[in-house]
Amino acid sequence: MHTSGRTYFEAVRFIKSKETETDLEFSINQALVTKPDYLPYDEIQIMRLNQQAFESPRALRYYTGRLITEQSMRKFRLGYSEKQDMVTIPITSPDGMTVGFVGRSVEGKEFKNTPGLPKAKTLFNLSNVKTSNKVYVVESSFDAIRLDQCGFPAVATLGANVSNFQTDLLQKYFNNIIVIADNDEAGGNMKDKIIERLGSRVSVVQLDKQYKDIGDMSDEAIKNLDESFDKTIASMLN
Repeated sequence: MHTSGRTYFEAVRFIKSKETETDLEFSINQALVTKPDYLPYDEIQIMRLNQQAFESPRALRYYTGRLITEQSMRKFRLGYSEKQDMVTIPITSPDGMTVGFVGRSVEGKEFKNTPGLPKAKTLFNLSNVKTSNKVYVVESSFDAIRLDQCGFPAVATLGANVSNFQTDLLQKYFNNIIVIADNDEAGGNMKDKIIERLGSRVSVVQLDKQYKDIGDMSDEAIKNLDESFDKTIASMLN
């Protein structure tokens, strides 16, 4: 009952069904095998959604409005679901395997993830930039894409709630971690969590108050990021 999550009667039936077999222990052990952190997602569906984005004027207007280029749409395989009226952002494991996608409504700010998406166990765009010594950390995948378009190696935590798994990934791959948090309470909490976990290897870029996040900035302002804003070593903030 405890090892397989069955009720008493289900457990009795299970044992009864195995009474003529000699590998009951093997069967139970198989049921207890730890699931892998990442499972592959349907690449054909990702490609189909990406094609639909290029065929949909509504999707193209949305991406253009977010200052996302068609080149980035191809690079990150950004998609669109007409049925859900959502743009889709594929998520990969640290090794680059597609594990699902995040959907965001074109109208409003509604999010839907594919079932079982291990969002807390990866970072958006990590597989593309993990060989860089330096990385910029933001919340939103679109903010990471905007930074990428301007030549900055960037990853996104996919939300303000940063998991220990994600900070372990940052520690594993990068020596120079630059956090650009959103200008709100949640962004401040995200920044504090990363500093608390990773300490002196973290620097912080404080956005000007006129910007809520990277998405509010022009490409020119992003390209001048290091020169335009004060960067404070995290150890000095403690």
